[in-house]
Amino acid sequence: MKIRAMKHHEFYEKLPRRARYNLSDACGATATLQDILSVDEIAALASVPLIYGSVEGRDDLRSGIYNLYQQLYPELGIDHITVLSGTEEGLFSIMACILKPGDEVIGMLPCYPSLSDLPACFGGVFKPVELNSGNRWQPSIGDFAAQVSERTKGIVINSPHNPTGMLLDQGFVDSLIALCEEHDLYLISDDVFAFSDFSGIGCQLNVLKYEKAILANVLSKTFGLPGVRIGWVMTRNEKLSKLIRDLKTYNSICQSQLDEQVACFVMQKADALIKRNNEIVRENIELFDGFVANNNSLSWHRPEAGMLGLVHSSEPLKPLLDSWFEKDVLVLPGELFSIEGDYFRVGFGKKEFSKALACISAD
Repeated sequence: MKIRAMKHHEFYEKLPRRARYNLSDACGATATLQDILSVDEIAALASVPLIYGSVEGRDDLRSGIYNLYQQLYPELGIDHITVLSGTEEGLFSIMACILKPGDEVIGMLPCYPSLSDLPACFGGVFKPVELNSGNRWQPSIGDFAAQVSERTKGIVINSPHNPTGMLLDQGFVDSLIALCEEHDLYLISDDVFAFSDFSGIGCQLNVLKYEKAILANVLSKTFGLPGVRIGWVMTRNEKLSKLIRDLKTYNSICQSQLDEQVACFVMQKADALIKRNNEIVRENIELFDGFVANNNSLSWHRPEAGMLGLVHSSEPLKPLLDSWFEKDVLVLPGELFSIEGDYFRVGFGKKEFSKALACISAD
């Protein structure tokens, strides 16, 4: 097994200090237990037995998670869901279960680093479909089909997309499913921003109509709760579910009982939390759109969903980002997500976004 260091984590470690603001943060609004739970719910945490939990995750937690999907997948249920320690464990487990040395996975570039780097951990190969700004970052089915070979094992997608903010539509996904069916491929959907639908356009995609599809999601992004290490995978493929659960017994085994209890409470108020955080994203995108309009050196394709966007600078990027860092604002360059050129990622989930923007707007 060859483990690559995650590019953006290496970048963080090399910084001379922490910045007050991270304008590239990919999570929703930060919250404390006091922000999201009642006094009685917080008190209830004190009586949670600190024991091992179940490998698949608590039934009531999986039931709460399934409520997020019930309208899209009425024929599925909690048995199709496995709780894991964030999306990273989910993606790692999926790749570990489906790949053998030499197998290939097709995915989009730019992307979150683990999507492109994980196949190599298991002796596999990542074959990129290059996205470009001229097409508003949209891929074509032909681009994916051209990468399929006899060694291809799966296709991985992410929509709304990190880092571009691009949104796939159901027609495109249906075409991908047809391509996967033709070649007997897995379809892996990184769905971590699927509930970040700030414009109400509808960005949940029906991928699980396909037997060999699996989606992964987490509390970190839309819910803004990365400190609660709860994610999940969902698939109708019983064999893949069993493999992932068997692998989990060698890794996390189960989730923290405190985290699962918090997550249960969160699921009871999921709609309100999603609505609140999406409104924050919508307001921040409006602010940033004005910022771009007032800066002749910046351009972007405004995202329709999700909480991220990719911005191009016509000026050299490093001096620009260095100057912003001096103002206590960290911004991640696009090279961390495998895109060449003077691009940087912006995240719109934080309440303090306007303060960060004010810092770099000042003369």
